[in-house]
This record gives sequence, C-alpha cells and structure tokens, in this order.
Amino acid sequence: MLHNIKTYGILLTLFISSVLYAQDTNTTQFPVQLSIPAKACIYLASSENNDSLLITEGTEHELSPGSPRKTWINYSSVVEENSTNTISVSLSYGNIPAEVNVRLNVSEDAGEGSGILGKPSKPVILSYYPQAIITDIGSCYTGQGISKGHLLTYTWEFDPDYDPKDFKKDINIEICVAYTITNNE
Repeated sequence: MLHNIKTYGILLTLFISSVLYAQDTNTTQFPVQLSIPAKACIYLASSENNDSLLITEGTEHELSPGSPRKTWINYSSVVEENSTNTISVSLSYGNIPAEVNVRLNVSEDAGEGSGILGKPSKPVILSYYPQAIITDIGSCYTGQGISKGHLLTYTWEFDPDYDPKDFKKDINIEICVAYTITNNE
C-alpha cells in the first residue's frame, strides 16, 4: 500500500510538472478590433480678460485701431478613413458698421499636440457667411489651453473706400463669433 502511495505521488508530481510546463509554452492568439467613432470638439483659451476690440483716438483727431485681441483655438478630432474636418468662422449676431472690417488671422499650430493637424487659411474678414479657417484636420489633438493649437488674432481696420474722419466715435458694437467644426467626407 505504501508502495502504491509513493507511485501515485511520483506520477502526480510528474503530471503537475508537465501541466505547468505545458501552460508556460502554450499561447493562444485572437484578434481584437478597436473602433472609435468619429468625434470632434473645439475649445477656446485666452489670457485676456477683455475680448473687446478698441477704437482709439489717434493723432490729429483721427481714429486708429486699438491693440489686436488674441485667443487660442484648440481642437480634438477623430475622423473615419478618407475623411477630414474643417473649422469655419462666422458672425452669429451683431452688426459691424460698413466702414469697419474685423480681420481674423490664424497662425500655424503651436506644435504641442499630435496627429494630422489642420492647415490655417489666409486671413479672413468676418461675415455672417461661414469661412474655412483651418482645413484638412485628420485624427489629432492640439493640446488644451494657452499656447496650444492655433493663435487667433482679431484686428479691425477701416474699409479702404471709407474716410476714417467720418466715423462716429460714440458707437458701441457687440458681436458674437461662432466657430464650427464639420466633417468633409
């Protein structure tokens, strides 16, 4: 009987060893597919407390543009294959006098993000018609906050056909600028 217990013990030890050894060398592979739906978002960041564009009195009682206003546009984008996103700008409310143009300049990306970042447009004059300002955006992110993404600089200027001496000094203009990100399939 003792002999049978030793034999069973040895056989059990050999069996466990071979099972443990077999588990170390056997591998199984199976494919895992990850799908992220197309998404996009925009974020604006500014260190300026006042988002006003000022008109100041210049030399010889003429009006001249105040200092430009700056803000950063950050975005994240996930696009499907053979697709890109575009960011457009437009006025959503407010009236700019005919003699005044508000110009928006978009810089190159600051280089803090990753992926297929968008290309900035040439400067645009704000209007109610949406205008593309950043195109060919792939799957990417710019980072979030100041000094990330693209720097937006707003300046105002008199229309070339207008005499600044005729401009009314006492007007107060309030506008709202809308940014929209859309998919280009």
